[in-house]
Amino acid sequence: MLPVRRDRCASAFTLIELLTVMAIIAVLSAMTLGLVAAAKQRASIARAKSELAHFAQALEEYRRHYGDYPQTGSAQHATPVIAATIGTTQAEALLFNALTGVFGPSRFTSADRLNGPVLVDVAKLSVEAVLVAATFAVPSGAPPQKNTVANSFLDPWGRRYQYYYRAAAPVSPAGTTTVANAWLAAGYILYSLGPDGLEAVTPNRATGLYSGTTQTTGTNADNIYADKLP
Repeated sequence: MLPVRRDRCASAFTLIELLTVMAIIAVLSAMTLGLVAAAKQRASIARAKSELAHFAQALEEYRRHYGDYPQTGSAQHATPVIAATIGTTQAEALLFNALTGVFGPSRFTSADRLNGPVLVDVAKLSVEAVLVAATFAVPSGAPPQKNTVANSFLDPWGRRYQYYYRAAAPVSPAGTTTVANAWLAAGYILYSLGPDGLEAVTPNRATGLYSGTTQTTGTNADNIYADKLP
């Protein structure tokens, strides 16, 4: 009896079948990557909200300790996107130094440095520059004082958290003259530019963020806030 001859082509894939399988794999891969990216984005948003809640708690503790929040209303602001090292006199650096015990609410000069408490868990936060354990938050000199650090807190997308609050004396006693660039809103504003990293307008210094549709639509719509407005 002669052996049965099997047709090799009968069990092989056709070109159309191979292309179909490849197309299905490509679609599934794209869906998987999209789901992973969306999950990472949700995780980043959740982390930003958690960090901002931590900052809000720290700022309340700061106010209880010193009587007010860091008064940076007339200070220049650093750009959210890091293009150069932050200056120690910029608002976001003043916030960093205030919450790490270097400055009180209204005096931000070298002669007015303090040895106050560190009110944030820096180890769990992202910061702009590497912290040197031997000098960060460690008093030195005579008399011993904490060093001013050129640094800022970064959001999950690697951009500087933005902070606004009033100047030490935003208006004259008569209420007729304002200090240039003074923050006049009742509370502070601390926020991340969110996933897109864009900002159509900066906070309104007279009323805070919640004025005008540009604050809640367009590129400002995904901003994430920890604020202290009434």
